[in-house]
Amino acid sequence: MNNPRPAARASHVNFGTSVPHDELPWPDRAGPMMRMPKLHVETEERATVTRFGGLALAEQFCRRFGVAGLIDDNVQVLKLHLPYHESDHVLAQAMNLYVGGTCIEDMALLQHDEATVRMLGACRLPDPTTAGDFLRRFDRRTNPEGLAGLRAANDELQQRVWRRLPRTERRRRKRSLMVIDIDSKIKPLSGEQKEGADFGYTGKWSYHPFMISMAETGECLAVRNRPGSATSAKGVEDVLDELLPRLKKHHGTVLLRGDSAFDRAPVRRVCQQHGVYFTFVSPSFDNREDLADGLAFRPFRTREARKREARRKQSNHKPRRKSSSRRKQRARERGYQDIQLKKQWLAETPYRCSRRHGPARPTYRLVIRRQLIETHNKQQQIFDEYRYRYVLTNLPDSFTTEAVIDETYLRCDQENLIQQMGSGLAAWRMPVAEFDGNEAWLEIARLAWNMAKWIAQLALPDEVIRWKWKRFRLHYVLVPAQLIKRARQTWVRIMGARSTIDPLLLAFESL
Repeated sequence: MNNPRPAARASHVNFGTSVPHDELPWPDRAGPMMRMPKLHVETEERATVTRFGGLALAEQFCRRFGVAGLIDDNVQVLKLHLPYHESDHVLAQAMNLYVGGTCIEDMALLQHDEATVRMLGACRLPDPTTAGDFLRRFDRRTNPEGLAGLRAANDELQQRVWRRLPRTERRRRKRSLMVIDIDSKIKPLSGEQKEGADFGYTGKWSYHPFMISMAETGECLAVRNRPGSATSAKGVEDVLDELLPRLKKHHGTVLLRGDSAFDRAPVRRVCQQHGVYFTFVSPSFDNREDLADGLAFRPFRTREARKREARRKQSNHKPRRKSSSRRKQRARERGYQDIQLKKQWLAETPYRCSRRHGPARPTYRLVIRRQLIETHNKQQQIFDEYRYRYVLTNLPDSFTTEAVIDETYLRCDQENLIQQMGSGLAAWRMPVAEFDGNEAWLEIARLAWNMAKWIAQLALPDEVIRWKWKRFRLHYVLVPAQLIKRARQTWVRIMGARSTIDPLLLAFESL
């Protein structure tokens, strides 16, 4: 088993998208660069132009993988098709989120865009009010198979994409450790009539959905909506019981990561049953602190500190003077309490679960991290303050104690995915009053989110996989294009010179 490959992360440098410095034009006269010339505006009624030219990639993806037929085969919520089918509604809402729509009402942008309608091969698209009515038809009481069918269509599409990845990539995933993360989110609600909403632990009227994602690519593997009063781990074991066998088909070894809210006996039991590793930040108990007192700790340095030390040992390293922290200086001037982490130590011990976990009582690895905390305020600190952090895992001994800590806390990157699902894709919008309708919206948002990740894996440069949604949309969705009918064929003519035109055209040909 190989260690997991570090996820490709989007850099703050526009690698591959910026203009070379020697190709930048230079003004031919002095003065401001922006001269604000007098403009003349007119319209071209015959030209069919759209700003969503990048939808050609999404349309080609749906055509290649038969997404419409897959949805129609699994989702049955409409008794009559007048004229829309289930796939028309699902794909129209997914495309709305894909191009930057933040609510159902934004579907009017696509509905009145003639070039987009023709690009999708339709004569018209669903109205926003019709789209809301479609979501309300997902009701477990009258149609228990509707929502399950939409999830099944999403899962089957994911399987199809994984089977069509390059052979070398499929072999690498079979050999390497595939890491999945799980976390939940409190979604505050302003609507007082939201079905299934409740007061969460934050005291707000809310929903409490959770999301399971793949660490390497950022794909959303599962998403579920729950009342705000639900605990973080409620229902997770049932979803994992369905998800893990599907993952094991395509990935040799799987590792599940989560925070202390998911360190529960049912979750660990499901992982053990399916032969999946797990590592959780574990809560603190009194008996664990007593256990830590009898262990031999050794110094620990964080991953970033080890990287800095490795850079210092390089022959071409040039030391740089570190400036003082203005935040610390201002906090101490005003007498605020300033807490600083000074040193850390690590220890490890076998940990056997209590009897309430069943007669088997498995034994895991308990990694304990002791931290020395230094507090600065108006009062002088007399005693040293120590805090303990715990990690519970069943990873093999080939993972050192330091590697277990590093791998566990890399799960924090999922917070960025959850934030992007809201700010970049409007997945947490919850547009209707019905609980099941909002869960169907989450599944549609999952389709739109994964579509960008799959297109990037199949046809775009590797770095695009971890781009933020805003950046991906600007480069590969919001592309001006003209639609042309030629010899009974539909041609999309990309307008203007862009640095991402060549990757976009290559991706289209690849799909």
